[in-house]
Amino acid sequence: MAPLPSAEDFAAALPDRPITVRPPATAGPASMAGVFAMLLGLLGGALWWLGPDLARDWSLGRDLVEARDVRLGEARCVSRVMIVAVCEVPYHTHSGAGADTATLWYLFIGSAAGGPIRLLEAGQQSERTPAAVTTDLGLAKLYHRTITLLLVVAFLAFCIWLSIDTLRAGMATRRELVRLSGQRLAPVIVGLEGSIPIAHRRKRWTYLWDDGGATRRAHVELPSRVDPLFVTPDGKRAMALQAPEGGVPLLLDAQLGSLDLTEAEKAAFFDACRAALARRNPH
Repeated sequence: MAPLPSAEDFAAALPDRPITVRPPATAGPASMAGVFAMLLGLLGGALWWLGPDLARDWSLGRDLVEARDVRLGEARCVSRVMIVAVCEVPYHTHSGAGADTATLWYLFIGSAAGGPIRLLEAGQQSERTPAAVTTDLGLAKLYHRTITLLLVVAFLAFCIWLSIDTLRAGMATRRELVRLSGQRLAPVIVGLEGSIPIAHRRKRWTYLWDDGGATRRAHVELPSRVDPLFVTPDGKRAMALQAPEGGVPLLLDAQLGSLDLTEAEKAAFFDACRAALARRNPH
């Protein structure tokens, strides 16, 4: 196994002068707007889709009878991801104005029991208020439906919290990287956790570095076709630049697009890097 390169191997690759830095993008309000819109839309959609039927069934009580002037449509239940059932129960109500169609939706962990579905309503209804219709299936799975909706809401709330944390970390990283401009920067080798694709043909790369014995992480966003400046064949480590007093290092891309270097300085940088790697691994 080839020995891992160290920061000292690349110390002479940079020009001996302060370097102007153009930090790459990080998670900010613009890049995260679509994520927040999607998550909030899913959360609101789940509550709008399942909440009213669930709240009505909890309010009906136990005095239930067969629903009158109501005809069951073609109900169906399908299994999703093996343990989650989705049931669609349409029914038709008859009034003076004609027939209306409504649909009850159930989502719950478990399987739907076989057999016919019965439409139910409260035993005592006000003549001025339309009957609230439910089914024996919906009531039998009431606790399962409630737990499932709570799990969905909790998962989406966690994703929203995680997105807020990513946004805050991205904005903090951006501020740290902006401060690097105009300083004499030193190379540092960082570890790479990997990348995830995001909108606008970009990838978000997460990298780690040692900060006084503690492992810290940050992320930057690069165009999809631009990789970090890898220093190992497996792509697990890359080169970054750090201020003399430490702090968040700047992950370099393979084109050095974040540094204000002349073409000659870039060529000299890559030559010095290749020479350093050749010395480290002469074979």
